[in-house]
Amino acid sequence: MQTHRKQALPASTKTYEAHSTYTAGLGAPDRCRYRRTPPGAPTVADLVRPGDTISTSYNTGGVVVEVKEHFYAAPTGETLSHFTIVYLPPDRTAKHSDADRHWINECVAVGDRIFKLFEANADEVFIVDRARTAEPRRSRTILIT
Repeated sequence: MQTHRKQALPASTKTYEAHSTYTAGLGAPDRCRYRRTPPGAPTVADLVRPGDTISTSYNTGGVVVEVKEHFYAAPTGETLSHFTIVYLPPDRTAKHSDADRHWINECVAVGDRIFKLFEANADEVFIVDRARTAEPRRSRTILIT
């Protein structure tokens, strides 16, 4: 009599590396391959301002309300700067609560593009529309004679 058993599938040989500070903290292999904003180049805070409309490569986005800088102490001994972009869905900008706020963490500017800090993460942030700046008020002078 023959017994039919499922063949064991070979274990996956793909190694997953850390794609964020969170996964690195959980123990995923950190290959120490990071994106950096070159010295003197515009940072994420220079490229994105409150009021701008953004989207991501994974189909999220909205209107930016805040851009904050953070630092990551890498295993290499470096302290790497990165930014968090806080945004609201476009339909919630007029009336919103704290629950409507969304975050895109670990953003780094490379040239005029915005990527994630870890090279293993291919996500990108795009600026769809710039916030309109207030028109400067023209001064009025009165000539008194």
